[in-house]
Amino acid sequence: MSRLLYVEGTVDRTCTQSHITYSFHIPQPTETIRIHFSYTPKLLEDQEQAREIIEESMSKYGYDEPEHSSDLWKKYIPLQNLLTLSVDDPLRHRGNAHRPEMQQEHWLGSSAASPGFLAGDHPPGMWRITVSLHAVVTETLAYQIHVLGEEAAYA
Repeated sequence: MSRLLYVEGTVDRTCTQSHITYSFHIPQPTETIRIHFSYTPKLLEDQEQAREIIEESMSKYGYDEPEHSSDLWKKYIPLQNLLTLSVDDPLRHRGNAHRPEMQQEHWLGSSAASPGFLAGDHPPGMWRITVSLHAVVTETLAYQIHVLGEEAAYA
């Protein structure tokens, strides 16, 4: 296995609904690409902060009408951070991992791949992995991406 990419990052609430893209180079055909992705924390534990965020969103989207209960915000707790991944090879989009888990492992093989990704040849060149920050509800959030390549064995 060879390390193709290793990154750590920290984001805050202002990063919600944005994307971060990393590029990595595959110098020769690769049999399998393995992606380890994790982030922490998952939940916003502070109930008062959660209430403020939820009530602001409810007001923005018209849920603050007098006929709505003052406890309606509780229906939406716990608030959760959500980050997802997508992968592009030098020629095409290879898929997405839109999963809520804080720790994920994905793989792209020549004949099979993790759900959401396309199996196939792994051409040499610049690949991209994009982290989509759908929701960052905690003050900060830390993430890691580790991409490994397993070279094809040629006779």
